[in-house]
Amino acid sequence: MLIVVIGGYFITLSNTNFVQNQRLMLSSIARTQATEIERSLSLSFTSTQILAHQITLADNKLEHFDSYAKNIMQSIPGIDNIQLAPNGVIEHIYPLEGNEGALGLDVLNHSKYSEAARTAIENRNMIMIGPLNLVQGGSAVISRMPIYKSIDGPKSNEFWGFASALIMLTPLLNNTGIHELEKEGYAIKIEREHADSSEIFQFYRSLKPLNSDTLVKAGIGLPTGTWTLSISNDINGNVLTRTFNMLLITILLATVCSLSLYHILIRPIELQKEVNKKTLELKELAFKDPLTGLPNRRYLNDHFQQLIFQIKEHQTLGAFIYFDLDNFKSINDTIGHDIGDKVLVEVAKRLSQHKRTQDIVIRLGGDEFAIVVTQADSIGDVEDIAQKIISCTQKIINIDHKEFKQSTSLGITLIPNHGSQALELMQCADVALYEAKRRGKNQFVLFDEAMRKRSLDTHAEELALKKAIAEDQLILHFQPQFDLTLGTIIGAEALVRWNHPEKGLVFPDSFIPLAEQSGQILELGNHVIRKSFEYLAHRESLGLYPILLHINLSSLQLNDPNLVPYVRTMIEQFNIPGHYIGFEITETTLLTDLKQAKKTLGYLKAMGICIAIDDFGTGFSSLGQLKNLPVDLLKIDRSFVWDLEADKDDRMMVEAIIAMAHKLGILVIAEGVETRAQLEMLKSFNCDLGQGYFISRPIPQEQFDQFPENRSVDQLMHS
Repeated sequence: MLIVVIGGYFITLSNTNFVQNQRLMLSSIARTQATEIERSLSLSFTSTQILAHQITLADNKLEHFDSYAKNIMQSIPGIDNIQLAPNGVIEHIYPLEGNEGALGLDVLNHSKYSEAARTAIENRNMIMIGPLNLVQGGSAVISRMPIYKSIDGPKSNEFWGFASALIMLTPLLNNTGIHELEKEGYAIKIEREHADSSEIFQFYRSLKPLNSDTLVKAGIGLPTGTWTLSISNDINGNVLTRTFNMLLITILLATVCSLSLYHILIRPIELQKEVNKKTLELKELAFKDPLTGLPNRRYLNDHFQQLIFQIKEHQTLGAFIYFDLDNFKSINDTIGHDIGDKVLVEVAKRLSQHKRTQDIVIRLGGDEFAIVVTQADSIGDVEDIAQKIISCTQKIINIDHKEFKQSTSLGITLIPNHGSQALELMQCADVALYEAKRRGKNQFVLFDEAMRKRSLDTHAEELALKKAIAEDQLILHFQPQFDLTLGTIIGAEALVRWNHPEKGLVFPDSFIPLAEQSGQILELGNHVIRKSFEYLAHRESLGLYPILLHINLSSLQLNDPNLVPYVRTMIEQFNIPGHYIGFEITETTLLTDLKQAKKTLGYLKAMGICIAIDDFGTGFSSLGQLKNLPVDLLKIDRSFVWDLEADKDDRMMVEAIIAMAHKLGILVIAEGVETRAQLEMLKSFNCDLGQGYFISRPIPQEQFDQFPENRSVDQLMHS
């Protein structure tokens, strides 16, 4: 290592100094030569400017063109001929002899010259065409200057034509002495880069190739742009001679060390390449949703404000359409997330196919999407786009031999009508989407301020409900349930009430839907379960007779995986046997997920809890399904009991339900009993239990505590 380091250091230091000296010398030569070339060529290029100025002053009198051109060519070396093209068509050339073929050439419409000519007119600048290889040898360029003349005044200029000059590069460059440098062994190249592309034009190149070690460059500033002069000198022979002697001494040891160092150093290089590759991939994926390939939420957050600014700047109408797939969660929960992902990919594909070119489709996450409409002629255009979204998502999706039909709900905000800040517009779209869901889904809703007010009111009510649960403003009322055979009270249904600090007693039909919409129904349901256990413990502490207390469960509670553990915790905490508790579930609640419902009810039944089907007869299930469920009690809906005296069909229905339930070993309770005749008729049908205003309305805890254990229904009616 010592030999290699010392030898390599001195070789490198020596060669570096040598190369630097060579480059310094070449830099001086290059600057001097570039100055000479710039002076010579700039003078030639000014010929077209001079002619253009003369034509401008000539007031359309071109009879002196030849004299102008002759004087210019005599004064400025290197010019082969001068041309004048009124309206872009070459009509005058000096000298004419040998150049007759160029007369009549329309440079504005010529395939080779038109693009550059129009660029010159547009920018009002001189342009250069070339280099051109001449038949007689050597190369040349054409300088072309647009001419403008005043028409209606000094400020009203109109394109008149072109002044052009064919400049011979070879003699001009030779006059600078550049060929002498080539004879001395220098490699030389003169070139320029096209302004509108990466094309490189070479004007001069020596036979010797350029040496990158000693390559220096100098700029040549011309009226038509900057050229680059590159000069190098081949010093490889000298460098090899200087290094050969020391290299012989160290070559053997250096080879061994190099092999060792290669294995040591190559690993970090490979790792760095891999890091660079992954970093590039992450940058590309930063704004792209990995599942659908659509722009993602980060893209929206970073670009939405700029899109809003562009819409306002162009004084056009835009929109932010926010939407999700209705009931998409059921696909993930019942069939699987892999199928759900395929549905999302297909929906994203359809959205991309049906969107307009200028619109941007974004996947925000989950089943949420958005479309930024950057240009619309009217609100009707935005509504048409929304309708197309609904239509394309509703078409049948075939995945793994299964068919899916999705609907979608959309919320629309207009830009800038509804705001000019990204967050504000997204919040308005969210409010409109909520309104579309509230109206029944599968539709679009355009935001208006009334929705914002409703949204704020709803939000305030949600906060008030959350506070009510936290501060124990929710209380229980109890409606007694009685045995029709014995005529005694055997239980009650727990009904929640909101003891509102401002509105007073609020009934559940006013706040249960709010709890379901805001996602507080589970917290509310658990609160009712806890309060029910507290009441049963309260009765036990007072020595009151035991009752079966029924609690209503929503579909979300029944599907909550934490329901069974929570109930088990309540049983253990309050030391209340499970057979003192009953859960009432509606038929429609069971239909949400019958398999999961059966599993959950089985766990509850194993704890001794009574399972009751509430509002039986109003849903879509049948008595035949009950044999597969752990049901103890059927609750006949009050709609059948109300007309029991007058409606023969209702009597037959009630009698049939009771008979079939008894065959299955299930007890029956009728709710809504309000008259003595209804009570007697139910008894004649062998109905087991009753509940209704005939005995008692739902009453507070203090009143229910006063119901005696052994008094009959008749005694209660007369007390």
